[in-house]
Amino acid sequence: MLWTLFTIVNRESMIKGIQLHAWAGGPSMVEVAEVAARTFETIWVTDQMQSRGVGAVLGAIAARTGAGVGTAVTFPFGRNPLEQASTMATLAEFMPAGRQVSMGIGTGGGLVSALMERQQPVGRVAELIRFCRALWRGESVRMGDYPLTCADLGLRAEGRASLDWVDDPAVRVIVAGTGPKILEMTGELADGVICASNFPSHSLAAFRSGQFDAVSNLDRLDAGRERSDRPELTRIYGVNVSVSADRDRANAAARRQAALIVSQQPHESLQRVGFEQSDYAATREAVHTGRGIAAAAELLPQHVADQLVISGTPGDCIASLAELLEYAREAGFTEAYVGAPVGPDPAEAVDLLTTEVLPELI
Repeated sequence: MLWTLFTIVNRESMIKGIQLHAWAGGPSMVEVAEVAARTFETIWVTDQMQSRGVGAVLGAIAARTGAGVGTAVTFPFGRNPLEQASTMATLAEFMPAGRQVSMGIGTGGGLVSALMERQQPVGRVAELIRFCRALWRGESVRMGDYPLTCADLGLRAEGRASLDWVDDPAVRVIVAGTGPKILEMTGELADGVICASNFPSHSLAAFRSGQFDAVSNLDRLDAGRERSDRPELTRIYGVNVSVSADRDRANAAARRQAALIVSQQPHESLQRVGFEQSDYAATREAVHTGRGIAAAAELLPQHVADQLVISGTPGDCIASLAELLEYAREAGFTEAYVGAPVGPDPAEAVDLLTTEVLPELI
């Protein structure tokens, strides 16, 4: 496929960040982030609950690099909202001029749902957004005004909390989701939306099938915007990639990331973009029965992972990345990040992305 210079320049300018996977060691993630910060404006870190603590890792990255930082993404279940608001505001204190913290938030993935009930997930995300914003404005927050959160965490309804030291921190709220309800809520309450390529309805499979407009639910963002008082909504596309000089290792890391997705997506979401239930049933069962993500990933066919995570050597990845970013630009996304797992060796992956892959996209 031929690309015009205008299209290529615009594609490259979309890529503002990189997402690191918190399964790696904390010190090594900080080292990788220091290198990545020379190229990317924002360092996003995943929050998988059983991986490294995202707040601690982001704090170290912020202090060492001066880059913007973000969660991609956190979730409300089992979490104290006061602590989450405080963590984001604290991270903002490390931001230099021109950089900001992004609280990426969603309803939780397969590992969360395997451990706890997620009652009224969209309502819980909405309450967390409102709770955090009230604290960031310097207000005293009454727990009972957030009934879903209060009931789930056993908070005292008449209890009140405030962050007296906070002064309108530079934190933008970015919601990740695929369903119509969460996307409409995003349009109303959030500063931006994350649509990641490893989610079936926002994937390369969806674009190639010609079904993206039908399955993406992005029209619900506009419905939410009609009720919003937020000045704008940034559309961010996460391009999940796994790159290495060793193709087999890159593919294996991609299967691990894809296994997290197929374990928690509704069957209809997977099937509407062309996946058969037999493609992922064994992987899904392994996650939900507690066998662990490594075992689950071994059961996922590579052809399934390929439609959700671009993987392989730099040469393998360039054409698919160019194709996917062009699709995203045409769909109205104005910002992008290179998403987890990035590669089996994050340091190698960042080097390959910045020296061999991204230069081919400009």
